[in-house]
Amino acid sequence: MDLESMGIDVGEYITLTDEESGEDLEFLVMYIFEIEDRTYLCLVPADQEDEEEYEVQFMRFDGTETLHQIESDEEWQQVEATFETLMDEIEKEED
Repeated sequence: MDLESMGIDVGEYITLTDEESGEDLEFLVMYIFEIEDRTYLCLVPADQEDEEEYEVQFMRFDGTETLHQIESDEEWQQVEATFETLMDEIEKEED
């Protein structure tokens, strides 16, 4: 199973269910990137996508139909650092 076959790609909207509230939340897939053999999605809440500042969420894709939250601090720091590096590279390309 891959992200494309699930209909998940950059610029697409996906709906995730909040485990605590059971509420369905819509997110825009901003970026998809890999670290080693793991695939991550950078998601922005759909209601914040036009804001100057927005909250990003990272989810891990493991080849199944489920996206997983990042639970360890170590993994979160690695994902965040990689994402910041990607953003820096994108900004340099735009200049």
